[in-house]
Amino acid sequence: MNNAYVIGALRTPIVRAGKEYARISADKLLAPLLTALLERAGLSPDKVDHVYLGNAAGPGGNIARVAALASALPQTVSATSMDAQCASGLEAIAAGARMIRCGEADIVLAGGVESVSTAPWRVEKQESVTSPPRLYSRARFTPAPDADPDMGVAAENIAARLGISRERQDAFALQSHTRATGAQAEGLFHDELLPVNTSTGLIAQDTCPRPSLTPRKLAALKPAFVEGGSVTAGNSCPVNDGAAAVLIVSEKVLQGLNPAFALRYLSSASGACDPEILGMAAVPAYQKLTRMLGSDQPVHEPLIEFNEAFAVQALACLEELGIDSTTVNRQGGALALGHPYGASGAILTTRLFWQASKLRLPGQRALALMAAAGGTGSAIAFESVVS
Repeated sequence: MNNAYVIGALRTPIVRAGKEYARISADKLLAPLLTALLERAGLSPDKVDHVYLGNAAGPGGNIARVAALASALPQTVSATSMDAQCASGLEAIAAGARMIRCGEADIVLAGGVESVSTAPWRVEKQESVTSPPRLYSRARFTPAPDADPDMGVAAENIAARLGISRERQDAFALQSHTRATGAQAEGLFHDELLPVNTSTGLIAQDTCPRPSLTPRKLAALKPAFVEGGSVTAGNSCPVNDGAAAVLIVSEKVLQGLNPAFALRYLSSASGACDPEILGMAAVPAYQKLTRMLGSDQPVHEPLIEFNEAFAVQALACLEELGIDSTTVNRQGGALALGHPYGASGAILTTRLFWQASKLRLPGQRALALMAAAGGTGSAIAFESVVS
C-alpha cells in the first residue's frame, strides 16, 4: 500500500444561501480553490491525475468535471462527482486518498461544493400530461412507503428518544458561536480561507457566526419543525453556500516537495442507522473506523471535527461514543459557521488540516465525522507529519 498525504487545504468563506453568493454557480465557487491549491504547492496542473468532488443539491451532471474545466486544469484531467448528500465532500476525499493508496494516482484534488442559491428547482413528472407540475424540495431518502422524515423532524426524533433537553441544545449552539466568533477575532481562519469576489465586493470571512447571541435570545426562539418540540433555528445549522478542497499526493510526490506539514491518510469508514434518527449514523461509522485503526493509543489528544447539522444530533452522537463535547469543534462548528451540504465534509478536513498544522504535533490524529440524509454516516482519520 502507498501512503496518501493531504498537503494543502482551502475553503471559501461560508455564507447564507441567497445572500453574497446568490449569483455564483457551484463550479465558479470551486474552481478558484483547485487552481490556488496547485499554485501554492508549486505543482503543474497537467500533473493532476484526477478530481473527486462532492455535491448534494446541485444541478446534476458531472459538476466535478465542470469545475475542473473552469479551473487552471487542462482538459485532459478527468473528474468524478459524488453524491452522498451531506457526507459527499468527505467521501470524495476518502476516494481520492484510496486512489493514491492503491497506486492508481500520485496527485488528486478532492473536496465538495454547494450552491443552494443557484440549485435548480425540482419538478415531479406527473402521470397525466394534463396534470399541473408539482415542485418538490428533495429526492426521497428511503423507499416508499417507508418513513422519510425531513432533517428537522429526524432531529426531533433523536431528542424525543434520547431525552436531550432544549437547554442542552441551546447551550451547545451558543458554544459553537462563541468559539467561532472568538476564532474569527483572533484571525485563526485566515490561512484556510480563499476570499471570493462578488458583485457587491470581496467576501473574506464567514458571515454566519453571531457574536451577539445570548442564552436569552436562543430561549426565545420557537420550535422550527415540530409543534412543542425543542429543535429551533438557533440550535440548527443555517442553509448555506460554500466550497472546500484539498490536495492529496503520494509519498513520491511528497518527498519531492518536502512540505513542512502534511496529514497522512490513515483510514475511512462508513456506517448506517435507522433513517428515522438519521443523524445518529456518525456513530456506526466512527465505531467501524476505530476498529480499523486498531487499539494503539494516540500519543496526543486527537483533533475531532463533527458536523453540527443540529445540536441535538451532535450531542447524541458524541454521548453515545463517549466523546466529551467540549473537546470537539474547538473553533466552532456548522451551527455557527454554516453547513453547505456537499462541501461540509471537505470543510471539516480543511479545518483539521490547519488546526493540526499550527499545533505541529507529530503523530497527532485528526478525525472528521458526519451523518447524512437517509441514515448514512462517514468518518475519516489522518495523522500529522512534520518535517
